[in-house]
Amino acid sequence: MPGFAVIDFETTGLVPERADRVVEVGVVLLDSAGRREEAWTTLVNPMRDVGATHIHGITGAELLDAPRFEDVSDQLLELVSNRVVVAHNASFDMRFLHRELGRAGYQIDQRPAALCSMKWSGRVLGPAKLAHCCEALGIPLDDAHTALADAEATAQLLARLMELVPASREWDGDLETARSFIWPGSKGHVSAPLARRSAGAARLPSSWMAGVLSDAWVPGVPEDEAAYLVALNNALLDFHVSVTEGRELVEIAQHSGLSRDRVTELHQAHLRRLAAEAWSDGQITAEENADLNAAALCLGLAEDDVAAALAETRDVRAEPREDFLRPSDRVVFTGTLARERDEWVAEIVAAGLATGGVTKSTRVLVAADPDSLSGKAAKARGYGVPVIGERAFAQYFEQYLAGRQELALG
Repeated sequence: MPGFAVIDFETTGLVPERADRVVEVGVVLLDSAGRREEAWTTLVNPMRDVGATHIHGITGAELLDAPRFEDVSDQLLELVSNRVVVAHNASFDMRFLHRELGRAGYQIDQRPAALCSMKWSGRVLGPAKLAHCCEALGIPLDDAHTALADAEATAQLLARLMELVPASREWDGDLETARSFIWPGSKGHVSAPLARRSAGAARLPSSWMAGVLSDAWVPGVPEDEAAYLVALNNALLDFHVSVTEGRELVEIAQHSGLSRDRVTELHQAHLRRLAAEAWSDGQITAEENADLNAAALCLGLAEDDVAAALAETRDVRAEPREDFLRPSDRVVFTGTLARERDEWVAEIVAAGLATGGVTKSTRVLVAADPDSLSGKAAKARGYGVPVIGERAFAQYFEQYLAGRQELALG
């Protein structure tokens, strides 16, 4: 069985079919068992403005001497050929790869096939965002939105998914489709020197709302809706959806087969998630309310929608009680538990709960030590998220399962 090539792109925008280009690529190679072999990365000169610096953190100055895509395309094809290509939100990355290869003169009639880790993590974990998937499984992701860091994290996520995903024809079919894709041959391009981004300070949220957007949880299924919502969340990160971004989102919605009414429903649901994240101290300040209204305006919604979203999510973090777990609640695990974390994750997701990162709308953090001083526990306490022990959670979970069974029988 061939190994894997995990790939990630940073780009100028959302839609390669318009004019957006790749500005950075990262590839991590794994053997057939998911063990890391090597990594490769480079900045790419897009021959246009750099675009979404607020997301990827790359400046135009860093790209002046970087190779163009066609200058590194043969190297990239050599890495992915005869391997199963994997990407988190594969439809996004493969659309860019297809377009860039076409621009570079390769004959490639159809979009490359890839296994989508976002699709499968959504099914076995719950969240869509790479950062939340990684936090759920304790996978480090220190430099999110850098191509190599995202590829490294996705590679580790893939190795865990290979253990967590139940045997199924669909999983096997996705692997076979990616494995059997025929990549174009070399164009004989002279290999250009690679370029690495300069080390700099980590990008921090530029506003309260940017932090909320970073934490906002996006459900991983259905995968077409997840792809749209991740793009929408990224578009909101600079607190403004430009006309161009709006058109790009429309194209993504059309590509995902989403109707206008369904897009409106998704926007309303996303606003509720933002409102849930905003309840950090049990109150909403005038500034926070104004920011939520500004976000609603970007989403094509009104002040009434904000008021409704805040009312619905006010009590999202109630203290543990006998029946405090509800379907779709998010449960996060930390520390060395008596039971393997992967076992807990598989069981709660199968029972209708979700997992992911610690955010303000997390229902509960299950810790090996409820008095833990870990960063995850400190973050949970700061948000007012209950931190409980594994034994206590097991009791709450049994009560939740019993309640579900009563509903099914009744």
